[in-house]
Amino acid sequence: MKKFILIGMVLGGLLLVLSGCIFDKAEGLIVYGSQDQVTKAIASNKKNIDSSTVYEAKQDGEGDNLTVFLKESDAKKMQKQQAFTKIVDSKKTEKLKELPATNGKLLLLAQGDATKISIGGKEQPVTYGGNITFGDSRAYATKIVIVPDALWDNVNAKSESIAMALMKKDAAEYLTDFKDIDRVQLADLKS
Repeated sequence: MKKFILIGMVLGGLLLVLSGCIFDKAEGLIVYGSQDQVTKAIASNKKNIDSSTVYEAKQDGEGDNLTVFLKESDAKKMQKQQAFTKIVDSKKTEKLKELPATNGKLLLLAQGDATKISIGGKEQPVTYGGNITFGDSRAYATKIVIVPDALWDNVNAKSESIAMALMKKDAAEYLTDFKDIDRVQLADLKS
């Protein structure tokens, strides 16, 4: 009987050790906040970061109505790092292969289809690009709007920053190290 318990404990311990090799771990973090907050958070954690890129963003609204605006050129760079995920249904997501084209117009990435969006209290026409978000879930903004670079200065919203940080180890280990920011989110980023 003692042999069976010992064998069971050894197999259980082995399974725990090997599970780190078998299961995917998030390699990166998406950090949200003001330029100052994000820059300080990246600097204070630089010993644990392989590489990071900070992008200019804007935001409008708050809580369940938060919208993040990204320059099209920056969104394309983020896509190369696999920052975006397509939500297929409530239980299934998949990496976004390619960002939808803006065709010179504002592009809305959100759960629900829409033809207009409010920016600073003014309605603006948008093209719906699909149920797409950062990382694996809508941890921060309910809507993302990709803005053609030529229209960026016309977006009247609060200036913010978003950083993509590739960590040296499993990114989940560092979530609590990022303090004094709006939010930090796990993401399976690539360099």
